[in-house]
Amino acid sequence: MVRRRDELPPELKEEEEAPSGPARVALLVGVGLVLVALLGFAVFGVVRLSASFGRDEPARDPAEPADLQDPGAPIVPTPVGPSTGPSTVDPIDPDVAAAAMRARYRPGPFVDVVGLLPSGLARLRRMAPANRGGRTVDNPWIVAGGELRPGAAPTTSSAALGVRLQDASAERLVVIPGAPARLSLAASGPDVAGLLVRFVDYPGYFFVPSVVDTELGTLRVTGAGAVELQFGIDAPVLPSGLPLEPGKDLFATIEIAAVDTSGNTSAWARRDLRVLPVGTGDVEVTLSMTRATDLDLYVVDPTGVVTYYGNTHAVSGGQLDLDANAGCTGNMGVDHEHVFWPRNVAPAGTYQVRVSNFRSCIAGERVDYRITVRNCGETAVFSGHFSGAGDSENCTVDPGNRRDWCQQVVTFEVTPCTTASP
Repeated sequence: MVRRRDELPPELKEEEEAPSGPARVALLVGVGLVLVALLGFAVFGVVRLSASFGRDEPARDPAEPADLQDPGAPIVPTPVGPSTGPSTVDPIDPDVAAAAMRARYRPGPFVDVVGLLPSGLARLRRMAPANRGGRTVDNPWIVAGGELRPGAAPTTSSAALGVRLQDASAERLVVIPGAPARLSLAASGPDVAGLLVRFVDYPGYFFVPSVVDTELGTLRVTGAGAVELQFGIDAPVLPSGLPLEPGKDLFATIEIAAVDTSGNTSAWARRDLRVLPVGTGDVEVTLSMTRATDLDLYVVDPTGVVTYYGNTHAVSGGQLDLDANAGCTGNMGVDHEHVFWPRNVAPAGTYQVRVSNFRSCIAGERVDYRITVRNCGETAVFSGHFSGAGDSENCTVDPGNRRDWCQQVVTFEVTPCTTASP
């Protein structure tokens, strides 16, 4: 017969509840092992805590959100070379970047270096202080030496001040994206403090001081002689902020007024603009000329192949997609030529840019030109000039010292972009 536990005698109940001798030993050993393990973890934690007090931690920016701080993250070195992608590290020293550019761009014997911009035209942008709200202005235009300010520009308030455009042509001034455009003008009146510049229908306006140093030279509004206002746009964008349809011209208007030390403003002078859609890529070279004449652009790639009017599509991917004033009859007044290599196509190596005076359409008079090189996000600008009737011989070989016919403008190095373009 099987008894239930509650029917056992008291002495048998105690014997069942108490563990046997071997069982007691096993239990004690198990408890001991647990205590040793807990003690080991405690000692390890104290050692780690002591080590952390002996290590220098990076300073924490109290303005930075706590969830974005990572003092133990590795430091990423800043590249010296050009980059077109958004930077994830602190901006590089502009002097260091400019020095690196000078080593990569070797100007020819008859040209001047206008400017080296490690960050392209964006390097020229200046915004009004944040307390004016200027950092919220969404305007794609850039004016060298100009500060972009929010709100509407002042209205005309003084007849004693004036601005006169040196080129009174009714033709639209052609602008190539990424290349600085130039507009010559003269400001007059007492106590001129600078210029106001606005682009019709675009938000905000620019203030340009009477004398200001820019990466493209010193601009002097006051004094005798013309002022060369330099401006540009990186990509054609409508006043609404929407991008322009591919292949479409962007028509815009620039207006300039003089302002004196008391804030009085002259009447606004205006010039209509035409932004041409040209090919874009990691390497772009733009020729701009001050007068409508037949200058030609040549770009030699690292394989020795020349992209020019006689070879508009090179094997390396170079393309001439804009040819101006051809034979003094075709595409007159555009006054720009453009060669580019699409993204991720330009071969690495040494490139050379040449400009030839194919035929003078201005009776041999002087014409000034500029070459703008865009190389993986950085921009270099060079200037030169021609006089004389020109020569129809092409410039596929190094011209040497024959400056009246063809000039070597710049030799530069191209390496793969450090960050892919978006």
